[in-house]
Amino acid sequence: MNCKKVLIHDASRPFPSKKIINEIIKKLKTNHAVVPIIKVNDATKRVKKKIIFKNIKRNSLRFSQTPQGYTLKKIYEKHKKNINLPVDDDSALFTEDREKVVTINGSKTNLKITDKEDLNIFKSLIKGKSYSGIGFDIHRLVKGRKLYLGGIKIPFVLGLKGHSDADPVLHALIDSLLGACRLGDIGKLFSDKNKKYKNIRSTILVKRVVELIKSKYFSINNIDINIIVQKPKIIKYANKMREVISKICKINPNQINIKGKTTEKLGLIGKEKAIASEVITSVIKYD
Repeated sequence: MNCKKVLIHDASRPFPSKKIINEIIKKLKTNHAVVPIIKVNDATKRVKKKIIFKNIKRNSLRFSQTPQGYTLKKIYEKHKKNINLPVDDDSALFTEDREKVVTINGSKTNLKITDKEDLNIFKSLIKGKSYSGIGFDIHRLVKGRKLYLGGIKIPFVLGLKGHSDADPVLHALIDSLLGACRLGDIGKLFSDKNKKYKNIRSTILVKRVVELIKSKYFSINNIDINIIVQKPKIIKYANKMREVISKICKINPNQINIKGKTTEKLGLIGKEKAIASEVITSVIKYD
């Protein structure tokens, strides 16, 4: 890859700042090893069998963090030389050889997640902006078509007319997601004039939309779905729909609510000639 410098990072630290990363890269211009550190602010003790037996002066103690920066040639040599040496981090290979490791200021928010309490602290640190979007779709019931609602095939004498599989629940979901993320609408992304979308399953389209919004740093927070239909009754299919949608959207089923509604036999839906759906979705965008 012809790179001369590397940054090595713990997967368990999901929150490194751009400031730390940039400072490491800057220091690597004139150093072989750069490590972020933070001060030890608590009184420090040695403990054996839950009993304190020694006080440790904390003036010179520091916690090291990642990412850590190294010149590739140096760190590669260290690992080859010390392949069986047990160390806590890569910088220890330098200190074992009494070679200089330069430090920069780390951050308490650069949290390492090792247990549930750490995870709860991390969640409290995450700051994102919340947005909402609404989607609506309606399709006419016709003979000779399969009925797809909420990503599942439902046994029924009629199906829905449309260019794709005509699933109004997933179409409304797509529009609500795109609306919340300000990315247009379903017709813009998946035109019904395009032959490649003829009879395509709407589950495939939702997957593509979820990938798109994730690439823009959006995360789905909550989905609320109304399915407006006289027949069939939605209640016995709602849990299966929730499972399918949660897998496609990569969220917990508890983040999805599905309700079946009727129009009290009014209009096309009430006369069992159409099915509609409306969806409100909330998303969070992280910088």
